Amino acid sequence: MKAFLSFVILLSFLVSCQNKSSEQASERMKTDTILQKNGQVLSYTVFDKQLFKMKRDRTVYSDAYQKRIAKLVEYYLDKNNQTGVQFQLKNPEAKLGYSVEETDWEGVVYTQIGLFTMGNTNMKTFQWLFYNAKTQELYEFDVPKNTPILFKYR
Repeated sequence: MKAFLSFVILLSFLVSCQNKSSEQASERMKTDTILQKNGQVLSYTVFDKQLFKMKRDRTVYSDAYQKRIAKLVEYYLDKNNQTGVQFQLKNPEAKLGYSVEETDWEGVVYTQIGLFTMGNTNMKTFQWLFYNAKTQELYEFDVPKNTPILFKYR
């Protein structure tokens, strides 16, 4: 009887530990969505670190638009497979952030997003994104070719 009681206590302890570890895993892997005008729902894993945000011009953005930009940045970081971006994401010491400003590129107004890492004394931009709010299209800026390239939502 004593052995059976000890077995039941041990079993309940193991089940309790298993539930806690699965809860912790689900906390680490939170997901979110972005609803597009065309009805498409973009799903992504939320970035696990706090991203620094910097505004580079005097443009006033609504709270909803600022949240949309923040979600697009997290979506991009989750879905991107470029070597340079992945290198920055895998660096545990990297303090990542993004800057936001309006820009005009060949007659089209975009929200320009600069993804950067922060050091003790400097900031290094590793990727530029252009977001067209009217069409809800996101572009990666190819610096060597000096042109925006459409980022395909997945």
